Amino acid sequence: MALSAYLSAVNQKMLFAGQLLATEIKTSAAGQQDSHQATAIAQSVALHLQRAWYWHLQDVASNYKMQDPEAVVSAASLLALLGAEGKTPGEAIELEYLESDKRSWVTDLLNAHRHLYLLPVARRAQMDADRLPMIAVDITEDVIDWDLQRAHLWFSKMEELVERQRDMMIEF
Repeated sequence: MALSAYLSAVNQKMLFAGQLLATEIKTSAAGQQDSHQATAIAQSVALHLQRAWYWHLQDVASNYKMQDPEAVVSAASLLALLGAEGKTPGEAIELEYLESDKRSWVTDLLNAHRHLYLLPVARRAQMDADRLPMIAVDITEDVIDWDLQRAHLWFSKMEELVERQRDMMIEF
């Protein structure tokens, strides 16, 4: 299998996400982590893993000799574009299933990533216990719990998926 730019990009994003999670483990073991740091790490992991997901889709397209892998913007588009070329690889079917299943880790990851770009809506100022004015913010949709356990789950699932699918494509 020839080394593609997509494969390298996926590897880089997986490396960065793994390093963030390794840093989190070291700081939590030392008792130095606070909730803001944990949230920042979880959000950063979501950013890297979303890009890894996106570029993995394009890597699959590239491996199946699709004319324009850059046209792939989702697992559904990957499956449709490959189908138009008369190809229906198992990898694309699995990716589309994961992306469309409302309970999958991929849907959870992509939803969390989407929430990073939602602007909070400010309400009127309220006084806190120390009499400091605080502006309360609401998100119009459901709030994401930026849990590091979820970030670890996303990472381990993505790592397993990418490795397994790469092994399957080598046989192709």
